[in-house]
Amino acid sequence: MLVTLLSWIYIFFVCLLVGTGVAGVFKEKKFPLTYYLITGIMAITVYVECFSIIGKIGCLAHLLMLAAALALGLIQRKKLTELWKEYFSVVCSWEGFFYLCFVIFIAFFASRGIFHTDTNIYHAQAIRLYEEYGLIKGMGNLQLHFAYNSAYLAFASIFSLNWLFGQSLHTTTGFVEVMMCIYAFHGLKNFKNHKSHIADMMRVGILFYTLVILTGSMSPATDYTTMFLVLFVITAWCENMEKERDVTIYSLLAVTAVFVVTLKFSACLLVLIVIYPAIFLVREKRWKEIGAYLGSGFLLVLPFLIRNYLISGWLLYPFNGIDIFNVEWKIPEAYLLVDANQIKVWGRCLYDVNKIDWGVAQWFPIWWEGQERYEQMLLGAVLIGIFLLLVQFVSKLIGHRKIRWDLFVLVMTVFGCLAVWFLTAPFIRYGVAFLFALPMIAVGNYLSEQKKGFYSILTGGLVFCIVMSVSPYWDHYITDAGVFIKQNLTQPYYIWQKDYDKAQEESYEINGNTVYYSVDGEINTYYTYPGTCYEFMLERSTLMGDEIKDGFKAK
Repeated sequence: MLVTLLSWIYIFFVCLLVGTGVAGVFKEKKFPLTYYLITGIMAITVYVECFSIIGKIGCLAHLLMLAAALALGLIQRKKLTELWKEYFSVVCSWEGFFYLCFVIFIAFFASRGIFHTDTNIYHAQAIRLYEEYGLIKGMGNLQLHFAYNSAYLAFASIFSLNWLFGQSLHTTTGFVEVMMCIYAFHGLKNFKNHKSHIADMMRVGILFYTLVILTGSMSPATDYTTMFLVLFVITAWCENMEKERDVTIYSLLAVTAVFVVTLKFSACLLVLIVIYPAIFLVREKRWKEIGAYLGSGFLLVLPFLIRNYLISGWLLYPFNGIDIFNVEWKIPEAYLLVDANQIKVWGRCLYDVNKIDWGVAQWFPIWWEGQERYEQMLLGAVLIGIFLLLVQFVSKLIGHRKIRWDLFVLVMTVFGCLAVWFLTAPFIRYGVAFLFALPMIAVGNYLSEQKKGFYSILTGGLVFCIVMSVSPYWDHYITDAGVFIKQNLTQPYYIWQKDYDKAQEESYEINGNTVYYSVDGEINTYYTYPGTCYEFMLERSTLMGDEIKDGFKAK
């Protein structure tokens, strides 16, 4: 727990220095602290992705990052001094004391508990491969999950620090969690003074999501940070919408949405928010800015695409719609299709690839019955939220009130993301940020409106139904958190964080090289490498040369 806290302090300062330096290109513009931190996370992640292509993420990679951070901090020392003066009074207040207590509270959860299933299956091993090799060509052939290539695991690997401590730290999820919660709390403190409450309700959505992942805070799970950043983009968009409606902020959030796609490709439609700032920039012929934003998005996604190509032989795995490479290490299309179909049928609770062609009418009843009661209630709240948004929109049309096109684009983007989620792989955890967003935006819109007549009664009734429908959801996770605390108080993790789970393994020889596989197929452990959860994937693969670094290919 203590090491977790110290790790967060270190990550905070490194991300702040890097983020302030990168954002320094906007010389006359000042951003909130969270914007600088997220900019730092994005820049560091891209750096690690690029470095991993040529070398392992160990001591040298970390020291180069640290040197760059210190240099950027020196360049931007004036901006950092301004930030310190602005936030020092908060740190030394009762508000700051509350944040300190909250950080310690989250550190308890981030130091112990149970790892996310996918962390045991491939996240931990992928981080170890970053540390030991950087990148292995065709490593998706060793285990298909490696080909998912979430950029978040790059960020997690640079702060693992196994080379320094002899134990891998997995504190980045907790750091993002703390950062987003303090961002939400800080924004909510002036709730009564806000004329519009859409952003406020999105901040509440961030806190709700924290409840959902609280007991998994120590897992470097790709879902968690993806959902937090989705919620950040939507919340920050609403903040800007309520204040300045600054096109620069909208444009930067669109660039951030591109980064989110590299964390989890299932969030790809979030980039549709670019439509709104793009129209403004084109109208005003701000071609240099358009080029800068396009270039920034390209720089964010390029290393992700290059790694995709080198890991799997595909530009976007597991998507076979873009098939432009024919390289030795390419994952066979038949394997890709089985993997893609498994994701879909598992998400639909069918668990049989042969049912991939079932229509919505066939699989929906099975999927619905496969959800827990509190999840069904959340889905009900989403439907009520959509209806409430529709009522609000129609009311504006009838009343000839001005349509807020920035809000319209945001809502349609979220709705599009939900539609893609539902029609592809409707695991609740894949789309929970979007599931939260629609009812939160609808309720925030209601709180911001004047209340009068039948319209007020109708919308108020719908808000009441949303609150009642969501209540079992947060009640479930509050109960989980309470049970977790009770069961883990005596666990010996008040200094060091709980390490990754170990697995029962066997070894396999390929061209004189040892590769490991899990006996039970559930844990691809961090401790031995390279490894796979699935013996059958190992048996159908071979090396392209005499050493592991030469890469894997299908037999």
